[in-house]
Amino acid sequence: MTPEEKFIFDLQGYIVIKNVLSDEEIDNLNAIADREFPEEYDEETGFKRTSRVSQWDPACVNLFDHPKTLPYLVELVGEKFRADHDYCIFMEKGAKRGNLHGGSGHVIGRAADHWYRYHDGVMRNGLTVCTYFLTHAGPGDGGFACVPGSHKSNFVPNLPADVKSFDRRPEYVRQPEVEAGDALIFTEALIHGTMPWEGDHERRALLYKFSPGHSTWSQNYYTLDEFNGGLTEQQKRILAPPSVGQRPDSVEDWESMIDA
Repeated sequence: MTPEEKFIFDLQGYIVIKNVLSDEEIDNLNAIADREFPEEYDEETGFKRTSRVSQWDPACVNLFDHPKTLPYLVELVGEKFRADHDYCIFMEKGAKRGNLHGGSGHVIGRAADHWYRYHDGVMRNGLTVCTYFLTHAGPGDGGFACVPGSHKSNFVPNLPADVKSFDRRPEYVRQPEVEAGDALIFTEALIHGTMPWEGDHERRALLYKFSPGHSTWSQNYYTLDEFNGGLTEQQKRILAPPSVGQRPDSVEDWESMIDA
């Protein structure tokens, strides 16, 4: 991460990385989604979601350690980070799903793995999300929204109910604009949610979530059998269940990658 990117993430609790996926990758992932997830939208919600999109195709497996997002995961989650779980969110116009939620675990009653820490020039996070966008979200389209800076807030329970539900949208609630192929990385300590989708096109997002190597959110760990021997050695390390003792670094020679 550049010094400016570190400033942005520390300030906001999220960062948009432009042009992570090439046009060819976007087209391929959309074609895979059409093939593997052809289910019709729920007529009432206009929303559909499924887990383990990483099993759709090797191209989806490779999103665990995409070379353009991998350095951010090492910097933000640590050299022993692990993949926790993954899923997709697809929405049609008018779909509603996902009130504002999250907030730092240091606030009483919040999830213990939702945390952000800074010490001596190093940022570290608990559960962290990398969202890959297969379609764009322009001004007012909806989709991912958050309260920038709330990963450091001490007053999370004070957020009004009508703001959580998006019935009222004050200026401190932001919907970042993204293009297809962008990735957005955010800490679960950030207050975030999914605004109603107002775009005329379909919203498609793939969410890959990561934890420190000793931590887990999901109770359903990945197994090597799920991927039929199609994992690289690096992916095997990243998808390993949580542990502490003698856990290897997820990325070999990560120091040179960061320095580069």
